[in-house]
Amino acid sequence: MPILSNLTAVVLLLIAPCGSWAGANRWGPFKVCPSCKDPTGAGRPPRDPNVAGSTTVLAHGEPCGVYTLSCAKGLRCVPPPREHSPLQALLQGRGICAKHIRTNPTEKPYPTGPHPPHLGEIEKAPCRKLLNSVLRGLELTIFQSDRDIYIPNCDTRGFYRKKQCRSSKGMQRGHCWCVDELGAPVPSRAREDGTLPCDGE
Repeated sequence: MPILSNLTAVVLLLIAPCGSWAGANRWGPFKVCPSCKDPTGAGRPPRDPNVAGSTTVLAHGEPCGVYTLSCAKGLRCVPPPREHSPLQALLQGRGICAKHIRTNPTEKPYPTGPHPPHLGEIEKAPCRKLLNSVLRGLELTIFQSDRDIYIPNCDTRGFYRKKQCRSSKGMQRGHCWCVDELGAPVPSRAREDGTLPCDGE
């Protein structure tokens, strides 16, 4: 009987490393999510090795953003529903990989206010005038990574949104400041976490 228990122990010791090696090999290496708070990416579930490019793309429902891996084919990184700041959500990696739904180009978007402004009124608004001027100037420009770009952030009426920012460089955010609706700078102070609150954002 002692030989049988020793033999069982030896067999278990031989099987255990094989099983853990097979599991490690099966799941493959994890990709780190650069915008996730957990730098090791340990909070992310292992990917199925049978999915093509599974270590280089994100699956349906996974968190995504501007600085994360791309979503799998047929999926698109979209901000959460009813997100107040969709661009901010994507910059902070709070997007979600979802099926890409093509909208009908003949459909008109729902108006955002009681009376949507006419195109002529929008084109004459101060922010929209500057935006058009900047875009015309950028048409022939070759972008260099060290060059700082400012594209005005306009509301639907063509006036300035309260927060304006210069372009980001890689993962470094661009300089931001607060303005009134005509684009005049207003006093503001950044929070300790580096965010800039502009009243009414």
